[in-house]
Amino acid sequence: MEEKKETSAVPAPKKGGSKGIIILAMVIVFLALGGYAMTKNKNSLTNNQNKIDFDLYVMSQCPYGSQAEDAVSRVVPDFKDYVNFNVEYIADKQADGNFQSLHGENEIEGDKYQLCVKAKYPEKFWRYLDCQNKNYQDLKSSFESCAKAGGIDFIQIKTCAEGNEGSELLTKSLEKAKGLNVAGSPTFYIAGEKYGGQRTETAIKRALCEKTGNQPKKICATLPQDKEFTAYLVNDSRCKECQTEGLEEQLKTVFPKIKFEQKDYSTDDGKQFYQKYQLTLLPAVLFAKEVKEAEGFSQVENYLQEIDDLYSLAIGASFDPSKEICDNGADDTENNLIDCADTDCAGSLVCRRETLKKLDLFVMSQCPYGVQAMNATKEVLNNFGQNINFGLHYIASELPDGTFQSLHGQGEVDEDIRELCAVKYYSKSYLDYVWCRNKNLQSDWTDCAANFPKIKACFEGSEGKALLSENIKLGNELGIGASPTWLVNNKYMFNGLDAETVRANFCQYNKAAGCENTLSSSGAAAAGAACN
Repeated sequence: MEEKKETSAVPAPKKGGSKGIIILAMVIVFLALGGYAMTKNKNSLTNNQNKIDFDLYVMSQCPYGSQAEDAVSRVVPDFKDYVNFNVEYIADKQADGNFQSLHGENEIEGDKYQLCVKAKYPEKFWRYLDCQNKNYQDLKSSFESCAKAGGIDFIQIKTCAEGNEGSELLTKSLEKAKGLNVAGSPTFYIAGEKYGGQRTETAIKRALCEKTGNQPKKICATLPQDKEFTAYLVNDSRCKECQTEGLEEQLKTVFPKIKFEQKDYSTDDGKQFYQKYQLTLLPAVLFAKEVKEAEGFSQVENYLQEIDDLYSLAIGASFDPSKEICDNGADDTENNLIDCADTDCAGSLVCRRETLKKLDLFVMSQCPYGVQAMNATKEVLNNFGQNINFGLHYIASELPDGTFQSLHGQGEVDEDIRELCAVKYYSKSYLDYVWCRNKNLQSDWTDCAANFPKIKACFEGSEGKALLSENIKLGNELGIGASPTWLVNNKYMFNGLDAETVRANFCQYNKAAGCENTLSSSGAAAAGAACN
């Protein structure tokens, strides 16, 4: 990576996605980004005087980093005599000496305050984190109250965080993260090795027991063992985009003792299994009921549906094996209509009419990754000028009562509407409003709307809602659920956060002035970094 990112589950699976399997860029990525198997440590502890290092890398306002800190905090008391527990931070230091983080300036300030507490009151650090994490979205509001609650001299910490010392501490922390190419929040290192297992209290304890030679003995001897169970993976060999290798690896990190049994719809046995369990879209994952006894069950419980004697896992699949496959040159439905001639393919990307030099961006207005992508459009549009036709679309759902639902709540719906009002009335300058809002989405939107007076009436009336209703249709038609998702020439989809990635994909399908230039790159933009 790359581009800095949070690693986690999303609150609920959405229909489709840019490529079909938007799997647990949700449940699973939350539990196990990194995917490194832990190897046995040759230097396991033999006595209490040689502690191993435990480093947790986070963004201070990342919800998943906060959850990881909470889990580790509960482990610290049992292992403090055997493990050096440490927290470092993920952000970027710019050429001008300023810092940039995914959740903005407030997160940078939160990093500094926490680092100052760690430096000056190490024995009170975890208590301070526990206090701050009760409201990780607004760390600023608890800088002083959490310090006082923990017996920490707030003036001393404030002086540190707001002075050169805080900047120096953050610089050193970022250098440590950069040295390991750490970009996902949270990322764990135990005894110098990346840990990609479950982020539960019990799983972390198991890992520490292994690394410390089962110290402390009483705790390690009484840890519960995990449960083995079978997962049935149903797929169709005809589907080109139904690769599941990544899904299997991720599930293994959630459930170390999971065993897979493959079922192929193209076979009689696979089709019977598909029909018995009333499946409609592939690939599909069904767990044996023993999954309820596995440690990771609580992490996927909300994504399971009981079907007879199995549990079906919602993974955002989109391939319907009973319909025409639109690019294989065969009459799959035996109705004498092949590929795009079949009405089944009416909404398929491969059958969409190509429109040269067209670029569309699908986002959630308050998604951190969507914000990065929208900001990247400034350089992209400046580079191509009149040689690109850009369109902005929002990802949301319209309910039967005429209201809207979006991943980040009503505030995101409202911002979608305001930005669409800007698009309608300020077609040449609306992005100036968007870029202004992206600097601080928690600020008063009217500050950015000062030069866009027509936004207010449009937003407060029925007009704005009608604009959003129309705008989200294309994304829903294409099954786009990941923010950001880009669409080139009305038919080629890709993901990316930086200007160079966008340029490269646009120029893959277009010959235009500007394609010869190299634009800004994050270095290694997070593959698949998105809000789903």
